[in-house]
Amino acid sequence: MADSTSTPTEVPSSTSTQVQLSTSLDPSHPLYVHASDNPGVTLVTVPFSGIGYVSWRKNILIALSTKNKAGMINGRINQPSPDSPIYDHWLRCNDMVFAWLSNSVSRDIADSVLYCDTAGDLWKDLEERYGQSNASRYYQIQREIGGVSQGSSDIASYYTRLRKLWDELKTASFGPTCTCGAEPQCS
Repeated sequence: MADSTSTPTEVPSSTSTQVQLSTSLDPSHPLYVHASDNPGVTLVTVPFSGIGYVSWRKNILIALSTKNKAGMINGRINQPSPDSPIYDHWLRCNDMVFAWLSNSVSRDIADSVLYCDTAGDLWKDLEERYGQSNASRYYQIQREIGGVSQGSSDIASYYTRLRKLWDELKTASFGPTCTCGAEPQCS
């Protein structure tokens, strides 16, 4: 009689098929999915609807980082081959991040990215569509900065409003990106 604490390596059947034991992951591993993680979670309080991508993106990256899952969308965790011992872990983690991202955008946007293959592909799609800064938004922010006045606001509120616009202006830059490393001289 077999010991009740041993782990079976075979499934009883007429063909005596071997079962591949899954690799267990340390809870600090990026592919580890915690028992409290579930696909119904919304990572941000306000789903992205096409407006305010920069702040939404920042909040998503923070949320995924706290869950140790940012690598699923930033290219640090690549899809292993299907015969890899961690493939099932990657697949489960990918599906979880995909669900989280889908739950963090409006229904229309979620429907438009539903058929992306991976969470990374979904993220790239959103980056291509909404992450492209444009000259008109850059100009609009500059005008808003020029039009801000303290008025009846206290200094902290006035500064907070300006700081938000300055930060948004910094992230809304447009034009070609320098790839040679000589940014001021690059054209």
